[in-house]
Amino acid sequence: MSATLSIPPLGAPTTTGSQRLLALVRIAALRSLKVRYRGTFLGVLWSFGNPVMMTTVYSVLFGTAFAKYYDGSVLRYLFSTFVGLVVVTFFMNATSEALITIVANGPTLNKIAVPPAVFPLAAVSANLFQQSLTTFPVVLLVSILVTRDPMRIALVPVVVAALALLTIGFALGLSALYVFFRDLSYIWGIAGFVLWLTSPLFYPASLVPAHVRVWFAINPIGQVMGAMREVSLAEGPIHFAPIGLALASGIVACVAGALVFRATQRDFMDLL
Repeated sequence: MSATLSIPPLGAPTTTGSQRLLALVRIAALRSLKVRYRGTFLGVLWSFGNPVMMTTVYSVLFGTAFAKYYDGSVLRYLFSTFVGLVVVTFFMNATSEALITIVANGPTLNKIAVPPAVFPLAAVSANLFQQSLTTFPVVLLVSILVTRDPMRIALVPVVVAALALLTIGFALGLSALYVFFRDLSYIWGIAGFVLWLTSPLFYPASLVPAHVRVWFAINPIGQVMGAMREVSLAEGPIHFAPIGLALASGIVACVAGALVFRATQRDFMDLL
């Protein structure tokens, strides 16, 4: 039997629905982080390990070959690869974790009147928190050291916000659809691999054939990746087009994901 929300006693402080949602998301995100890193020595710092190791591997394998596309500098290739990995790793980890959260927390939803959106939002928030302690500050530091442009440095959080909006949109949509289509986890694994390959992550975008670039242009991860490199690695006049495109993609994805979630959540309890 499902529990209902109790009415607070007369004179007790009340909270709005959005405040309650944010409070529940915070609690669920902190619980997720505690469970994930329980018994570990470095805790959230482990989230820094994957981009660093993958950057090292790509730089060893391709750094010398592709250095000519980065002003002949292997170091610039290393920075470019790291920035790209920060974007794609955060997106894929957060969305893959969020995808199963509604189903995984079905018993809780059947017992307690908790907004279902808490769980996918908590998954994104937990990943956003740990990356804000590890990789995002490094991207900001790279922007300071490489561009030395106050405007670009100030735009780094804007691109991070675009990435967060994009991830939230996909997390909401995927977690809702997974309630109805349990094969979605396998499909998303393949789709994520395609998004990874069609993002200019470890290779320069100029190597992509012209007839294929249209497919790369509609890749939202590639759009955010381009914006992040613009604010952290580029020099000269700022090109605002990739930044604006990344923001637009994030907003559209967030709105679309929220609409999908809202349209389907009334049927969740019949399938959990």
